[in-house]
Amino acid sequence: MEKSPNRAVSLIWKCAGKPCITAAFLCLVPGILLLKVPSGGTAWVFVGCGFVLLAVWLYLTLRRKLPLWGSGVLWWGIGYCLRFAYILRFPYYQMQHDVNRFTSESGHAAYIWYLFTKGHLPDMDVRTVWQFYHPPLHHSLCAAWMRLLTALGLPEAQVFEGVQLLPLCYSCLALAVFGLLLRELGLKGAAFTLPMSVMAVHPIFIILAGSINNDMLSILFMLTALLLAIRWYRTPRMRTILGLALAIGLGMMTKLSAYMTAPAVAVLFLMMLWKQRRKPLRLIGQFAAFGAVCVPLGLGWEIRNLVTWGVPLTYIPRLSEKSGQYVGNIPVLQRLFDFSPHQFTYIYDCYTQYGQAYNEYNPLVGLMKTAVFDEFLNTDRFPSLHGFGEVLFWSQILLAAGALYALVWVLRHSETPLRAALCITYGVVLANYFVFCFTHPHTCTQSMRYATPVIYTSLACLGLRMQGSTGGKAETAAGQLLTAVTMVFVLTSFLVFGLVVR
Repeated sequence: MEKSPNRAVSLIWKCAGKPCITAAFLCLVPGILLLKVPSGGTAWVFVGCGFVLLAVWLYLTLRRKLPLWGSGVLWWGIGYCLRFAYILRFPYYQMQHDVNRFTSESGHAAYIWYLFTKGHLPDMDVRTVWQFYHPPLHHSLCAAWMRLLTALGLPEAQVFEGVQLLPLCYSCLALAVFGLLLRELGLKGAAFTLPMSVMAVHPIFIILAGSINNDMLSILFMLTALLLAIRWYRTPRMRTILGLALAIGLGMMTKLSAYMTAPAVAVLFLMMLWKQRRKPLRLIGQFAAFGAVCVPLGLGWEIRNLVTWGVPLTYIPRLSEKSGQYVGNIPVLQRLFDFSPHQFTYIYDCYTQYGQAYNEYNPLVGLMKTAVFDEFLNTDRFPSLHGFGEVLFWSQILLAAGALYALVWVLRHSETPLRAALCITYGVVLANYFVFCFTHPHTCTQSMRYATPVIYTSLACLGLRMQGSTGGKAETAAGQLLTAVTMVFVLTSFLVFGLVVR
């Protein structure tokens, strides 16, 4: 970590080094103030600030006057500006997944409204109301936030819109935690900057910044758990493992799928236990404390529902086979290996209910499409996306191919279990995603929001591969090509979410 040149910069770095305080202040406080003013023009202010920060980064980078910490702060600021502009441009009920409106009888918004108005957890079989089966942490935080906004005198319409400030905060905080993860892995120079820049402007994290379901908070906890697991392995302290237990437990209290960080953590636990097998008592005590915190937090909701109403621990509602997006009638091999050209003629997510010719059925193709466009971004809704969309999609494909190669390299040349943990997380998440796509065979399950950790783990592996370069001609040429593709992706995504999606 570089030293700051003066006291003013040192103050900024200390603030940026405390991401919880920084994200909460910069997202929530200005957000409350902006709820009282029209948001249309304000979004352009944030876009303009993003352009300025991007220009500053480019200028200082070309002049080789930008320290590593400065690059991280600038990219965090760019990501912050794009996320804030995005939530200011769309009302809380647009561009959402399973949300509906607060006045609806089901959905995530109705769940939040239930907690806000009744002040207690659902007292019915959660299978009877759509989306009420989810663990309550995120929805409870949203309800508490609505109470605060109401106490501040905001009218109901602004209180509803203000709920988006929480996922905005989660997304910005995840970006800061990702930067800390890269530094924990010892990445420097382009090995740090390129992954950080992609994470800052990646479409899925901008879109999830405005999604008032529980996706973004669970991703934040999973990313935090990965960071703390690496820190614990390097220095196995009780306070670190308790933080890790809270991250996994609270993640599962947000969304049960946050358990997918646990296999990598378990591997690190076993490896450390083997290293200290001659004196294991201290570690066993830490493991006991970990379980005492993590298990009740992570499974308390599911056990409550199982005991009270007989809800299975891993319950997920199923859509009907009569649904218009059902793809279970397509052969498994075709869904897995059909990459025929017609699937790329229209590079956006395909639903017959939205007027496309077929329902997206290949899980991998759906994953790549929704990673940059989700379900809602396409040229039918945003005609100016023509041209930009093609560049964004195909640059992402090239970037994903490079990241996959980097992941394989890390797996083969990993010097420590820490790097292998990234590959385990990637593999568990991707395997879970494919299983989910076939046990719940509908187009809506083929979404990157169910496999988001593959992005930050593969980006971290990409940075590790770049840092491990030997400097040969082939590796130098590959690094330059990767840098060019990354910059194309980053700049295109910036333009799409700065100028096109509005």
